[in-house]
Amino acid sequence: MGEIHLIEQAVSAMKQQWGENGLNITYDLTPQSNPILKGRVNIIGIDFPCLVENEVNSINIGRIQDLIKGCAELQKIPILLIARYVQPGVYNILRTAGINFVDTVGNYQILYTKGKKLIFQLSHTGEKAPIALNKAYPIFQEAGLKVIFYLLQDVDNVGKTFREIKEQCDVSLGTIKNVLDELEARKFVLTTKRKRILKDKRRLLDLWVENYHHVLKPKLLVKHFAFRDEQSKAQWDKIVLPEGICWGGECAAYQVNGYLTPQKFEIYTDVAWGNLMKTGAMRATEGEITMYQKFWKGSTMPIILIYADLLGDGNSRSIEAANKILNDELSNFK
Repeated sequence: MGEIHLIEQAVSAMKQQWGENGLNITYDLTPQSNPILKGRVNIIGIDFPCLVENEVNSINIGRIQDLIKGCAELQKIPILLIARYVQPGVYNILRTAGINFVDTVGNYQILYTKGKKLIFQLSHTGEKAPIALNKAYPIFQEAGLKVIFYLLQDVDNVGKTFREIKEQCDVSLGTIKNVLDELEARKFVLTTKRKRILKDKRRLLDLWVENYHHVLKPKLLVKHFAFRDEQSKAQWDKIVLPEGICWGGECAAYQVNGYLTPQKFEIYTDVAWGNLMKTGAMRATEGEITMYQKFWKGSTMPIILIYADLLGDGNSRSIEAANKILNDELSNFK
C-alpha cells in the first residue's frame, strides 16, 4: 500500500468513527520540503505533517523514535505518524514519547497542546489488524532471510562472491543472485564497478527481524523442555551446554551485558536435542525452555539474532534490553 493511499485510508477510518459532521479532518498530499514527511492532515484546524510507516511495532519503534530525535524539524512541529496498523504493544511507548498516531483500521492517539495549555485530545483504540498484514515478499522467505542475515552480520559480506555466500548460507546460487538483485532494486544494495555496498541497514534489519519471527523462526522450532528443578532454573547460567548448543534470546543478552534477568529461555542447536539431557539440568518434557534449530555457521550466538529474539515478545522490558544491545553492540546500525 503506497504512502498516499495510507494517508487517505487513515483519514477515512478516523472520519467513519465520528460521522460525516462529527470531526473536521482534511488532508493535503502536496510534497513537503522535508522528504521524510509525506503530506499533511488537518484536524480541527491544526496541521499535522505526516510520517508514514507500513506497520508500527516493537521491532521498528526504536528506529522511528531515532528518526524523530535525529531531525530537529520533527521535534518542533506536531507530527502525525500514520501506518497501516499500529500494534497495541507500542501504544504506551508512543504516548510517552509524545508521538501522535493514526492507522487505517481506526486506532489513534492524538494530543495537541499550545504552551502548557491542552487544545484537544483524541483517542480510540481496540481495532484489530487488517487481514494479511504480515504477508512476506519473496526475499523475506526462508532462503532469502538466511542470505540477508549473513549480509547484516558484517558489512564486508555483501561484497563476497556468490559461492562464498553460498558456503555460509546453504542456499542455491540462484537464490543469492535473486536476493541481491531485489535488494539492489529496493536500494538496500549499491553496486559500483568495484564492489557492492549495503545501504539503509537499520531499515533492512527491521524488515529482517519482523519477517524472521513471522516466517523463519516458527519453522526452526525443535522441542520444548523443562528445568529439572527450581534450582536448575535459578542457576541456568551455570549449566554447561554441550558443543553445538547455545543460549538465545534473553539468556544470550544476559551473557552479553548482564542487563536483563531472563524470564524466557531459548536455545539454538545444530546437534540432536537429546544431547541437552547430558547436562542433567533439564527434562525432555513440555516446559519453559524452547529449542530452535541453528541456521548459521559458527559456534557463537550472533548479536543480531539476540537483538531479534528480544524484540519477538514486544514487551517493554525486552524492547529496552534490545535497544541497549542496539546502542552498545550494534551501534553501526544506528
